[in-house]
Amino acid sequence: MIRELDMADSDAAIKVLRLERRAYAVEAQIIGSMALPPLRDTVDTLQQCGERFFGYFRDGRLVGAIAYERDGQALHLCRLIVAPDCFRQGIASALLDFVIKQETPISEIIATTGSRNVPAVRFYERHGFYATERIQTPEEIELTTFVKEI
Repeated sequence: MIRELDMADSDAAIKVLRLERRAYAVEAQIIGSMALPPLRDTVDTLQQCGERFFGYFRDGRLVGAIAYERDGQALHLCRLIVAPDCFRQGIASALLDFVIKQETPISEIIATTGSRNVPAVRFYERHGFYATERIQTPEEIELTTFVKEI
């Protein structure tokens, strides 16, 4: 079941933070850098980020989350998180599909991931995204921006 998360509720923010740390620790291993900015998030930074959050629950447990910001007709995916023990079970796809249906009308979705995060790159490509640019962060992490036109 997917439902909106009220990040003003500290319990919800704590659950997202725990999920985020587990998921981004896997990405950090894949890309070879523990300097990923989401690994420095706190309950406060999650509550103050201004993103809209939805969670995927299985048996009452938060196993996935998506967060985004809307800018006119563009949707900027800020986070797409899945519990490591639930990888490759369709959760990320379900969250992405849910948001696309939730936020109509939109003309494009923009997402960024570590260029060396092959599973994430393949995920976006499978869902019709194409790479538009690569950037280097101050933490020396190469990121690829993907766009999907709707």
